[in-house]
Amino acid sequence: MRKCSFVMGVLLLGFSSGGLLAETGTVQPLTPEVATSSLTPQAEAAPPEQTHQESSLADFEAHVRRVAERTAAEEKARKEQERLEQEAAAQANKSKQLTFFKYRKDGTVAYSDRQPRKTDYQVIVYNSCFACNPLSTVDWRVTRLYLSQFTYSITQAAARHGVDPSLVRAVIHAESNFNPLARSRKGAMGLMQLMPGTAKDMGVGDAYNAAQNIDGGVKYLAWLLKRFNGDITRATAAYNAGPGAVEKYGGVPPFDETKTYVFRVNILHQRYKTQLALASN
Repeated sequence: MRKCSFVMGVLLLGFSSGGLLAETGTVQPLTPEVATSSLTPQAEAAPPEQTHQESSLADFEAHVRRVAERTAAEEKARKEQERLEQEAAAQANKSKQLTFFKYRKDGTVAYSDRQPRKTDYQVIVYNSCFACNPLSTVDWRVTRLYLSQFTYSITQAAARHGVDPSLVRAVIHAESNFNPLARSRKGAMGLMQLMPGTAKDMGVGDAYNAAQNIDGGVKYLAWLLKRFNGDITRATAAYNAGPGAVEKYGGVPPFDETKTYVFRVNILHQRYKTQLALASN
């Protein structure tokens, strides 16, 4: 009985002191190496989640770099296109453009090819339809759009006469490139290049007044759309060549200028429609 109690005491003593009890009943202390290896955690490899996160970050940074490089390239191409357009316009204007001056003299409107002195005046640019030249090098699919110019006048006139504002902008762009003082060799005036007779019929008193010109041009365009049953192609062809020519040929007249004009107005119309829809969202 005493031997049994002695053995139990040794067992309890062995466990409480952190030793190891052998089969012989003697206690072997833990060596420092064993103790250290049993208490120190083993070095572990990076968990898969961390490796995945690092890979995802590297992919994201590479994607950002690619987007930045692509954006820079697109911006460079856009600026180059604008430069080419400006050069082409300047070259074309050398032979097609004439500048003269509008001013008031003794209470009446006067015009001169010489700059007036000691009085206020407006510079009038005398040229041809901006989008009519078949040899133009302008890329109409990427050329700059005018989304904010004359917004109030265009919105009001379009609503008043029931015409799509994007079509109005396309026609203004094609006719004058949004130059309110443009004048063609045939005498068409202002933003929507109204001929004197058309301006009078549409109730336009001053064709170089942007609001009046837009209202008269949109009113005329609405009349053409009604005349051709809403057919935009025929209506825009008539805006360029006259409704009589469209009726004579049963569609777009076989004139290079008119065919070019209609094609480019259609491109501009679709682009303005898309961009104005995006801007309104």
